[in-house]
Amino acid sequence: MRPDDCIKGPVSNAQNQFRIQRNGGVLDAPTHCPYRQAYHKDRQAAFCGLLVLVPGEIMKPIPFNMKGTAYALTIKIATYPEGNLAIKLYQESFGQLIFWDSLTVNLGGLCPKDCGFINTKSTGKRFYAWIKRNGLGERTGQVRLEGGVEYVEYLFNAKKLKKLDPDGYTYYERRLKGELGRKYERLYQALRRLANHIPDFRYTDYSGWRRLSDSINTPPLWIEAEDPAHHRHLTFEHRGVILRTTITDCDTDTVQSNLYRLRDDMAADLLTLYQGELPVYAPWSEERRRKSDARHDPSLAQTFKETSEVRQKAAKKKSRKRSTKS
Repeated sequence: MRPDDCIKGPVSNAQNQFRIQRNGGVLDAPTHCPYRQAYHKDRQAAFCGLLVLVPGEIMKPIPFNMKGTAYALTIKIATYPEGNLAIKLYQESFGQLIFWDSLTVNLGGLCPKDCGFINTKSTGKRFYAWIKRNGLGERTGQVRLEGGVEYVEYLFNAKKLKKLDPDGYTYYERRLKGELGRKYERLYQALRRLANHIPDFRYTDYSGWRRLSDSINTPPLWIEAEDPAHHRHLTFEHRGVILRTTITDCDTDTVQSNLYRLRDDMAADLLTLYQGELPVYAPWSEERRRKSDARHDPSLAQTFKETSEVRQKAAKKKSRKRSTKS
C-alpha cells in the first residue's frame, strides 16, 4: 500500500460520514484546504485528483472477507482514459480513506455501458462471490485472456453503483465513450442470457466498434462464442451490409452459415437455437391483465364517461350560481 494512496481530510466523529467534492468532474479541493497536497494516483485509471472528506453524507462500506480477515470497503466510481468504467475500493482507517484495490481492470478497447473486467490478480476469484452476494452485477459471458490471466466481464447494477457513489457514477456517464448506440444491443442481451443459463457458455468480443489495438480493418461486429455443452463454436460478423452467424459443429466439423438483413433477427435466431433450454415465464392471466389495464390504461368509454360526468357537475354549479345572483 503506497503512502500517496492515502486521502486525508477532516472527518466527523462518526466513522464513514463523508462525501466527495468534485469540480467539473475532476476531483478537487478548495485552495485553502490544508490537505491539498494529498492526492490519489492510479496508473490504470489514468486520472489524478484530490479526495476531500467532509462531514455530511453517510456512505456505508461493504464487508469483504479474505483469508480470515474482514475488510470494510467503500466503492468509488471513476473512468479509464477510453471512458470505460473503473471501480476502485477504499478502506477507511483512522480518519483516512486508503486505496485498497481495484475491482476492475482496463484491458484496452471500449466496453459497453456499465461493463468491466474483474481484477483477479490479487484476490483470485473471491470478487465473483462478493459481487453476487451484494447484487453488484452479473456475468456477461465474455472472457478475455491477457498475459496468461483469464478476465471475466461483468455487467454492473447501475442503480446500485449510482447509490453507492452518485457523483462518481454521474461523471462516468458524462464521460462515457464508445456506447453501442443500441446498434447491437439485442445480440448482446441474447449472449448474456445464454451465459446465465447455458453451462460454460462464453464469448470473446473483437468487434471494431470497441477500438481494440490493431483493429483498423476489423469489422464493426465480430464475436467468437464457445458452447462446450453442445460442442459448438459460433461466430457473429457484420461485414458491409451482411450480417452472418456461423455455427460450427466441433464433432463433425460441419459448418452452418445464416445471413440476416436485420440485427434483431440475428439475436432472435440465436435464442431460437436454445429455445428448449431457456426458462419460460408464464404469461399473465386474464384477470391480472384486466386489473393492470384498468389501473394503467383505462378504456376510452370509461374515460369519456368520467369526463362527461365532471362537465355536467360543473355546468350545474354554474347554473346555480347564476340563479342565486339573479
